[in-house]
Amino acid sequence: MEQSPEQWLAMMQERADEMVRQSEQIQQQMQEMAETASDPDGAVSVTVGANGALKDLRIDQRAMRRSAADLQATILQLAGQAQAAVAGRVVSAVEPVAGAAGMDFLRSQLPAEPEPEGAANRRPDPDDHDDEPPQTFLR
Repeated sequence: MEQSPEQWLAMMQERADEMVRQSEQIQQQMQEMAETASDPDGAVSVTVGANGALKDLRIDQRAMRRSAADLQATILQLAGQAQAAVAGRVVSAVEPVAGAAGMDFLRSQLPAEPEPEGAANRRPDPDDHDDEPPQTFLR
């Protein structure tokens, strides 16, 4: 049985309304989404939002006894861990509505897995002339 133009338009409007509802629901989830990573002794914690941006950084007095390089490495490592964790939650929230192509794009924007502990303490390669600015995993 063939649809009338009115039936087809009503069906398309229904689909569009559902997509808007799902989009609004995902946006709400993203606004509320955050992930925190803390070092083992709890002296440093980093919280990032759904877009990977830093939302909070807590450093207590115990952390201030560390060297600047160690504190820097800890903060960067924790930020990477929190970003990776929140990225997984973003994927879980978006996957049901994004479809295969949308998920492929989203995964291509996610940050790389954080480096193993201690890897952040390596000195930068002086021959590395990467002029690209850091990227967030969502645009």
